[in-house]
Amino acid sequence: MITEQEPRLGAQERLSISRHALVSHLTGYDGSPPATPKRPSVLSGIAWAPVARGVARHWWQRHPVHAAGELARPLLERYAREEPLKLVLAAAAVGAVVVLARPWRLLTVSAVLAAVFKTSDAAGVVNTLMQRKTARRKDFP
Repeated sequence: MITEQEPRLGAQERLSISRHALVSHLTGYDGSPPATPKRPSVLSGIAWAPVARGVARHWWQRHPVHAAGELARPLLERYAREEPLKLVLAAAAVGAVVVLARPWRLLTVSAVLAAVFKTSDAAGVVNTLMQRKTARRKDFP
C-alpha cells in the first residue's frame, strides 16, 4: 500500500520493476550470476562422447535449418519484445496445425535421413575433424 510519504512511481518505472521481478523469478536470478551445478552427464562415462558432441555441434552449425534460424532470430526477438502475446498465439496456432495435419505421415525414412544429413559442406565436416586429429598428434609426440 502506498502512503502519502512514499513517492509515486510512474507507469514505466512500475513496468520496469515488475518485468525485472518476473525475469528474476523465472530464471532464479537474484543479482548474482546463477551457479551452474556440475552434475554428471549420461555421456560423461563414454570416452568418445566429447568427439561426438563436437561433431554434432559442427554439423548443426553448418545445417541449412540452423542458418535459417539464425537469420530469423533478430526478427523474432524484436517481435517477441513488441508483441509477446501475438507470438505465443502464433506459435500455438502453428503447433495446432502441425498436430492436426500430421505431416510426418507423408515423410519417408529416406526423406527424413536426407533432411537430417543435408549440410552445406559435408566434406568440410570430415576435413575439419581430420585436421583436428592430425594437429593433436603433432602436438603430442
